[in-house]
Amino acid sequence: MPSQQELREALDARVRAAGTPGPGAAAVAVLRSCELPRFAQSVLDFTVTLAPDTARTWLADHTRTVFLAGNPRNLASRLPPSFTSADGRIAWYAPGTGPRHRELRLLLRLVRGALPAGPPPPPYTVRVPHGAGAGAGLRRLTVATDGLTLPQYLVHLNHTLAEALLTGALDPGDRIAVEHVPHLHELPTRPAYLRVHEDTGRPGRLRAYACLGGPERGRDD
Repeated sequence: MPSQQELREALDARVRAAGTPGPGAAAVAVLRSCELPRFAQSVLDFTVTLAPDTARTWLADHTRTVFLAGNPRNLASRLPPSFTSADGRIAWYAPGTGPRHRELRLLLRLVRGALPAGPPPPPYTVRVPHGAGAGAGLRRLTVATDGLTLPQYLVHLNHTLAEALLTGALDPGDRIAVEHVPHLHELPTRPAYLRVHEDTGRPGRLRAYACLGGPERGRDD
């Protein structure tokens, strides 16, 4: 089990990587449904579309995102999104603080719900867009789900994927095998990215919620 000191160091490193805090901008994701693999892929697909200045601003605000439940097709003409998933079930709005974001939050409700009861969710694989594949690797992303609600899972997964991509911990074409455990008891010696935040079950303590390993070159599984 990682120590509180190790977790604090990882959290401090993430804050330093984000740079000077931004204006409090948040992206908005509108989800018609919450299939976890579809959501994870949409985070990557949306993040790579951001202009460099927008990406830096979002990273400075720690990739803050609001998750709303709704049908993107009903919003397309009135509030066109910045990005829509190929199947039309998830829409993303670029980070901002303007009236369009406020209107979305007035129209739609926050995503709520629980992760399925029983064992952790099954594994799945997603891919970072735009890679030719020659130098891409397989990454293992382990997410600790014990005690998490569905919105909390989305928050931690979103931060992990978006920030790892924006800070260069992920490369174009990388495949990411997402696995789930109740708790992260052991960590790689040098994880590519470690998601650390307050422990919702133990106030005043930190917890590792997700760990992205380094590339496993030459693997095709």
